[in-house]
Amino acid sequence: MKLRPLISITIPAYNEEANLGALFERLEAITSQADGYDFEFILLDNCSTDRTEEIAAGRCAQDRRWKYVRYSRNFGAEASLLAGLDFASGDAVINLFSDLQDPPEKIPLMLDLWKKGNDVVYGLVKERNDSSVLKTVGAKVAYRMIRMLAECDIPEHATDLRLLDRKVVLTLKNLRESDRYMRGLVHWVGFRQAGFEYDRAMREQGNSSANLAYCVKFALHAIVCFSSKPMHLSMLFGLTLTAASVIAGFLSIMLYFVRPSFISAPPAGMTTLILLGLFVLGTNALFIGIVGEYVGRIYRQGKERPVYIVDRMVNL
Repeated sequence: MKLRPLISITIPAYNEEANLGALFERLEAITSQADGYDFEFILLDNCSTDRTEEIAAGRCAQDRRWKYVRYSRNFGAEASLLAGLDFASGDAVINLFSDLQDPPEKIPLMLDLWKKGNDVVYGLVKERNDSSVLKTVGAKVAYRMIRMLAECDIPEHATDLRLLDRKVVLTLKNLRESDRYMRGLVHWVGFRQAGFEYDRAMREQGNSSANLAYCVKFALHAIVCFSSKPMHLSMLFGLTLTAASVIAGFLSIMLYFVRPSFISAPPAGMTTLILLGLFVLGTNALFIGIVGEYVGRIYRQGKERPVYIVDRMVNL
């Protein structure tokens, strides 16, 4: 007798006590109507400082399908995405963030697309409803830049709401790099993929830890993790600047010896020299910083430290 497929739903969380009640209710309503599947739920706590641990442990005591993992400190969302794959035992793994901005109601659609033979099913944001216009515009610009600079095809509006077949999970678990951008890795590994559109909801409860500074840092991290083009562009800019200076120097020498009557001598002054000097110093510092980002990642990867450290587990 063939067993029903087991679906693991991994749920990264950080200080989400206000959202857990609604999360439990909505997931129960959705999964109870999904005939033909068994479910397990793994809540991945990034060392919350509120009652997230207490509430999650209570849910685990009531329902053995729920499991709980707490890290020794906050290792970030990317570490949680990897931990979810490590602890999930399902035939397919669905990632769902606990802030409920990505709708759990899309789970049946994701399962249907998986049954049709897709190994990766991912969400595409059609309409964003962020807390500020600046964050909405910034996100659109950032994801467009990531897509342009990435060395693999990363859909511009792809999100972390996704389903992964077991073979994709096993492949991603072998990628243990310390600086991670899971959204890029999912598309880098390939396999048969399908996307679906949805509108991202406003956060109803709690406060988001993803402020503007975090989003800028996240965008830079994603670009550096998945592209060496910034270094190539730096080299191209440097070559262009050098060529321009050589041409300008050659023209200056020519004008010194052969100056047409309609061209007057350049005025004496240090302002231009100072501005040019500052420009060259600034670009050098910028490009050294870009190279330093890559060198720093090589340094961290060489240490081979674990991506996350577990402090407590329940029902695992």
